[in-house]
Amino acid sequence: MEFFPSLSQCFSKTDAAGNINGGCGWAELGPIMNQLLSNILKLGLFIAVLMIFYAGYILVNGQGSAESRSRVKKIFIGIVIGIILLVGSYYIVEFVLDTLNVSKEYRGGAIKKRN
Repeated sequence: MEFFPSLSQCFSKTDAAGNINGGCGWAELGPIMNQLLSNILKLGLFIAVLMIFYAGYILVNGQGSAESRSRVKKIFIGIVIGIILLVGSYYIVEFVLDTLNVSKEYRGGAIKKRN
């Protein structure tokens, strides 16, 4: 699984002699940024799930003590804030791209929208 297929395609361009002339232009910038945002979003949500399991572990090992409950509460507040920031950043980028009338073909295909 490639994390940045558009980026690897940029650097795999060759000329007739087989020399790699690579490099990315403006047309590849949108898909690369979309893939970067998608990967950050996926990684952040994965970390959030791990933190939920960690909070559960702390709660179980603390046997419901007041200290463990307050610690778990802080962790869950951090998780919720993190998820809001992750999802919010995605929608802010989508809003900006829609406002600038950026074509869907230049956004890449890392995050698929449902129609």
